[in-house]
Amino acid sequence: MKYSNKSFCKALKDIMNKKDVVHRELATKTNYCFSYFCVLKKRKKHPPIETIKRISYGLDIQPEYFLEYRINKLIELLTDKPDITDRVFEFAVELVENNLKATEK
Repeated sequence: MKYSNKSFCKALKDIMNKKDVVHRELATKTNYCFSYFCVLKKRKKHPPIETIKRISYGLDIQPEYFLEYRINKLIELLTDKPDITDRVFEFAVELVENNLKATEK
């Protein structure tokens, strides 16, 4: 259960089910209104990164569990170090191409 590759709302629903956590319990741990979690699990857009961090803390998991958090971290890393952007991009393209070739076999 290191990472989820699902959208935030699906990943949140899954992790809450796995940990047997209900909205009211998570609301208490995060200081959000319990109904906010119903909204989060239904919306298409992910919440702000600070919200993801707070929810992660409430669930006792790393925020990296959520795909959107990891994507945001990558963007921050590349923004802070633009000199490595080309190498990371080339690596990602190669990784995707190799993965596609492997699935075609």
